[in-house]
Amino acid sequence: MGPTEAIAEFVAHTKAVNIPAEVYGRAKRHIVDALGVALASSRGSIAAILAEVIEGSAEGESSLWSGRGKSKPADAAWVNGTLAHALDFDDGGVALTPMHPSAPVLPAVLALAEARNLSGMDALGAYIVGVEVECKLASLVSLEHYRRGWHSTAIIGTLGATAGSANLLRLSPEKICHALGIASSMAGGIQANFGSMTKPLHAGQAARNGVVAALLAARGFTANPTALEAEKGLSELFGFGDAVNGLRLKEALGQPFHFSSPGVSLKRFPTCTATHLCLEALLALRSSNRLVPEQIEKVECGLHQADYRVLLRPDGIRTSEQARFSLEYAISVAIRDGEISLRHFDEAVIQSAEHQRLMTKVHVFVPPELRELESKARRFGLVNITLSDGTQITHRATQIRGHAPLFLTDEEVEKKFFGCADMIIGRPRAQELLNTLRRIEMIPSVREIISLLRPRAS
Repeated sequence: MGPTEAIAEFVAHTKAVNIPAEVYGRAKRHIVDALGVALASSRGSIAAILAEVIEGSAEGESSLWSGRGKSKPADAAWVNGTLAHALDFDDGGVALTPMHPSAPVLPAVLALAEARNLSGMDALGAYIVGVEVECKLASLVSLEHYRRGWHSTAIIGTLGATAGSANLLRLSPEKICHALGIASSMAGGIQANFGSMTKPLHAGQAARNGVVAALLAARGFTANPTALEAEKGLSELFGFGDAVNGLRLKEALGQPFHFSSPGVSLKRFPTCTATHLCLEALLALRSSNRLVPEQIEKVECGLHQADYRVLLRPDGIRTSEQARFSLEYAISVAIRDGEISLRHFDEAVIQSAEHQRLMTKVHVFVPPELRELESKARRFGLVNITLSDGTQITHRATQIRGHAPLFLTDEEVEKKFFGCADMIIGRPRAQELLNTLRRIEMIPSVREIISLLRPRAS
């Protein structure tokens, strides 16, 4: 059995009623998080540009989460997937090969479920299946995939969105193999676009690809049914490596579900995950030493080579997209305010003289022991601060709050959700949406959820 068939068999034969209750509980927390983050991006410049390209109408089948009407399921998945990743505040960190699992899968599943008036249980089960496929692939693929410069969310996310969509549509294993083959020819996304609007577009494209591939396969459209493992196929071209084989994948999928163990991370900082270990170290030093910006002369930040490569250099950090990929900017914010939140990514704040000056005090480097790709499993964030009196203080962080085993609490997830959703739909409707998502498995139609996403007037 090859990997394409292994995925197809898992997707076709996994029913919502057979998924453990613990997995449902964890998955619902991520749906809450993903929808909150998507709502928070719905008034930004990315949403405005998307609205000019995809014009919603009252007659469409699937809602645009920006509140700008409805469209075809594929276009809605494209817009909503982009919004879900636009702030780089969505879930991720599932494996050594980094990716954001919810942004490609949830918009694809909800767009199809809304169009077909399917239940919350249908959507929840399909979402879990899609995320499981993504996470197990990310856990097994070679690090060479990421080293080549591919954006895993775009590539693996396309397969996850296809898996979730195919499960929702109840496709046969044979048709799912074709859907995965179709999707393999649609996947793409390069790290060179990190720090630009196109980075979140990768997630939207992955969501759209999944919907289109599943719909085509459902109608008999064909592809190579072994596209993942075939010569010149997806695995070879994208550098997945020999680790992805049918037997290992079959034994891994659902055994246990990744939501259950080791778990999927949630972000508490709206920045690229590559910044988070150093942020943890800096905030620990700031708290324990009661530091204020005036005391700090220099901040040296050491991080893994793979993280260093995806971040932007400090010169010319002017936009919110760039700032999310700047460790220098993230550290400058943490130095001044002791936190990093969405308000720090207003372009007037980024371009302020104070932050531009603080950024010049931050120097990023790669320690010798973190220069090889294989050392990523042992990565850390090292921060050394030189104070104005010459004193040096240092802290090394090896864990990130929100990642296993330090998962965010339900209270922290709820606080983040309201911080994202309140400003768009108001607290009363945000509370109603939260309550509805907590019982999603009991909802007869996902349209009950979608109706609560409409932004209030500005």
